[in-house]
Amino acid sequence: MSEDEAFRLLHMLSLFVFLGGLGATMLPLYRAWNSDDVQRQVYAFQEAGRNQAGVLLPGIILSGVTGVFWAIVDEDIDPVETGWLLAVEMIYLGALFICLPAMAAGLRRARLLALQAQHTGEVSDELRETLQDKGPIVFGTLMLMLVALMAALAITKPF
Repeated sequence: MSEDEAFRLLHMLSLFVFLGGLGATMLPLYRAWNSDDVQRQVYAFQEAGRNQAGVLLPGIILSGVTGVFWAIVDEDIDPVETGWLLAVEMIYLGALFICLPAMAAGLRRARLLALQAQHTGEVSDELRETLQDKGPIVFGTLMLMLVALMAALAITKPF
C-alpha cells in the first residue's frame, strides 16, 4: 500500500466517522424538536449531545486533518491553487467554525432547559422559547447540505 493510498483510506474512514456523527446527532435533534413529551426531549437532547461531542466533533476534525495531509502527500494536487479543493476547504472551515459551534450552543441550552423541566416537572417559558428557536436544526441541516456540496465538488472537480 502506497503512502497516497494509506492517506486516502484514512481520510475515507474519518469521513465515515464525521458523517456517522452528523447523522447520529441530527436524528435525535429532529426527534426532540418534533416531540411534545419533555421526557422524550430530554433523552433525545442527551443522545444528540453525546453524539455531537463524542463522534461528530472528532470526526469533523479528523476528516479535515487527514484531507489536508492527503492533499499535501499527493503530488498532483496543490491545496491552495486547485480551485475546487480551495472551495472545499473554505466550505469545510465554515462548517467547522460556524455551523458546528452554533448547533452545539443551541443544543446545550435546549438540553439544560429540558433537564430542568424534567427535574421540576414543569415546562418553563424559556424551554418553550428555546424549542421555538430551531437554530441547532437549521445549522445542523446546513452542515448536511455543505457536506453534500463538498462531495459534489470533490467528485466533479469543476474548476
